[in-house]
Amino acid sequence: MKRTILSLLLAIISVSASFAATERFMPERSQITAAVSDHNSYKALADRFASGQKLTAPEVAAIYYGTALQPGFNPSQTYPDIARTYAAGDYATSLSLIWSALSKDPANLYLLFTGYGSAASLGNQEAASLLQNRLLQICDLIFSTGTGITQDSPYIVVRPSDIDEFLIKYIQPQKIDGRAKIGNLDACRVQLEGIDNDIIMYFSAF
Repeated sequence: MKRTILSLLLAIISVSASFAATERFMPERSQITAAVSDHNSYKALADRFASGQKLTAPEVAAIYYGTALQPGFNPSQTYPDIARTYAAGDYATSLSLIWSALSKDPANLYLLFTGYGSAASLGNQEAASLLQNRLLQICDLIFSTGTGITQDSPYIVVRPSDIDEFLIKYIQPQKIDGRAKIGNLDACRVQLEGIDNDIIMYFSAF
C-alpha cells in the first residue's frame, strides 16, 4: 500500500494541476447534510459500512463527513481507556472497547487503526480485515479530496487527530520535520521516500 501511495504522490507533485481537475472528490456540505437527515437510509448506509461493504465515494463521504454533523460531535474526543489498554498490550480489552466506541463513532481513524492493530496482534484476521477495509475506504476518500500539497487543495478531515492517523499511518513519511497553522489550515513539512526536497502537506477541517 505504501508503494502505491508514494507513486500517486509523485504523480500528483508532477502534474498537480491536471490531477486536481480530474481526480478530486469534493465533499459538499449540502449533500452530506441531506444524507444524514434521512435517518433510515443513513442507518442502512452505516450498517453496510460497518459490515465491510465497499461503498462509493459519496457514500463514504456521507459516513465520514456526516460524523461532524451528528448531535454532540466533539472533534477533540479522546479514548484514554483504549490508549491505556493498547499501550499495555491488553489487546483483547482494547479491541472490545473499540468495538463499543465504533458503534457510536464509526469513522474515527484512531479507533479504526488501533482496532486493526489490536486485532492483528491477537491473530484475529477476520476482525483485522474488516477494520482495515473500513479505514482504507476513509483514508482513500481523504486522499482524493485534494492534492494535499497546495494551500488551495488541502486534504479535508473532520478532527485534528485524523491528521496524524492519516499522515503517519497512511502516507507514512520518512520524517515529519515540522508543523504550523497557516490561516485555517494545518501545514506539515514531511520527507517522503523517493522525493529529494521536503514537501508541505496541507489539511483543512470540514
